[in-house]
Amino acid sequence: MKLLVLLIFSANIFASPMSTGINEQAGYDISKVINDTRTTGIWHDLITPNLEESKAFYAEVFGWTYKDTNFKGLMYTTIYNNGKIIGGMIEIKSANSSTWISALPLSNEDLNKRIKMVVASGAKAVLPPLKIAGRGKQVVFEGLQGEEFSLISENDYTRNSDTNLSDNNWLGMELWASNTAEAKTFYEMAFGVSTSETSYDGKPYWLFKAGTSTVAGMTNNPITNQETQWVPYIKTTTLTALFSKIKNTKADIILTPSPEIRNGDVGIIQDPHGAIIAIQNIKS
Repeated sequence: MKLLVLLIFSANIFASPMSTGINEQAGYDISKVINDTRTTGIWHDLITPNLEESKAFYAEVFGWTYKDTNFKGLMYTTIYNNGKIIGGMIEIKSANSSTWISALPLSNEDLNKRIKMVVASGAKAVLPPLKIAGRGKQVVFEGLQGEEFSLISENDYTRNSDTNLSDNNWLGMELWASNTAEAKTFYEMAFGVSTSETSYDGKPYWLFKAGTSTVAGMTNNPITNQETQWVPYIKTTTLTALFSKIKNTKADIILTPSPEIRNGDVGIIQDPHGAIIAIQNIKS
């Protein structure tokens, strides 16, 4: 039950679903700037106020399947894409909206060191690190601008997570920052990454690098009425058909694929309970 307490505390601070607008800053080719995220095994958990509705939505849109596991009274749903583990879902009925929280899996030794670095850099732990049956230790943090992220012990779920670049699997991560200079300093200190500035379509863009590997991207926040947040990207080869399907669900389409933005290869949605996901077309 400790995991439930951890996530309830975190989920209560999420913004409620709201009408959003997107400016021309959005829509970079995430496949070109985030080329090593898949090998780091980033773990994704959806926190949702209605588990069954969320499961139904993602199953309809992406074809995901699920397995429910009871952790001492807490039901945890594992997500499968083409029969392979890619993430999880948990229901927090008190949450104002759904959100995807991304976690970096680490060995126990590295996890303890990283927790100290993240806290020393100014992040706030939602609760102290907790040991979770079947999942080791986990802690959810709030960054300097309110963005949520997590650290977690390596476990059977994270070790078995599918990192192949297949349709409907994770493609990469991008930070939509209201203050990119502050975010740059924070993540360099907290994670020991370096940051390089570049541009796409004449607009500034930043790459977070661990050694020579690009592990994430950062852009000026393109969404109105939304705070700084980490946004996961999902890969597809059928973007047009996928968005035709999404139009018939309760999700909100924030950015419809358009030739004016990355040749129509990017779309952004807000699921029926508010979680934001970007979807990018990658031609086979």
